[in-house]
Amino acid sequence: MASAQIDQIINKLWHPVEGGAPLNVYALVDAARSESIYPKIMGAKVESVCLHRGKRAEELAWVAPYLVHLQLEDPFTLWLLETGWGKSRAAFVRSAASLNELNRHFRTCLTVYDDEGKSYFFRFYDPRVMRTYLPSCNRKEIKTVFGPGENFIVEDEDPSILLHFLRAKETLVKEKVSLV
Repeated sequence: MASAQIDQIINKLWHPVEGGAPLNVYALVDAARSESIYPKIMGAKVESVCLHRGKRAEELAWVAPYLVHLQLEDPFTLWLLETGWGKSRAAFVRSAASLNELNRHFRTCLTVYDDEGKSYFFRFYDPRVMRTYLPSCNRKEIKTVFGPGENFIVEDEDPSILLHFLRAKETLVKEKVSLV
């Protein structure tokens, strides 16, 4: 991916909020999308946590979803954008919340239930799922999924388009940003 496109993504991720406190930038990284992801997260000097916990986190470590606190000029951030954008490897969230607060929230989103009460694993953090799911949400679901998150940024089906989802008074706003 061209550095101009990465610069645009970085600018969107770290864009200051007018009149607000600076937001933390996190990535919901799907280690199942490439066998290089788990070792890269473990070797990086970034705060990260598996969305699973206990024995399940150990058993699924190589394919689990991870919440990673990104830093603007960290090599991991650049690696993730250069190798992951357009390959459905991460969704990005901006929030004033801490890593632990977001982790607690996003863990609650991993399981969904059908009308009969049967549970299913929900890959909400997959950009392919998120860009379809979020626009279908009602007000209550938007509030539930966003939790302490301010906005989500994911690649479009066309990776030259960045999708920015934010909530405004409990309704979803979807912005498309061209990266070309």
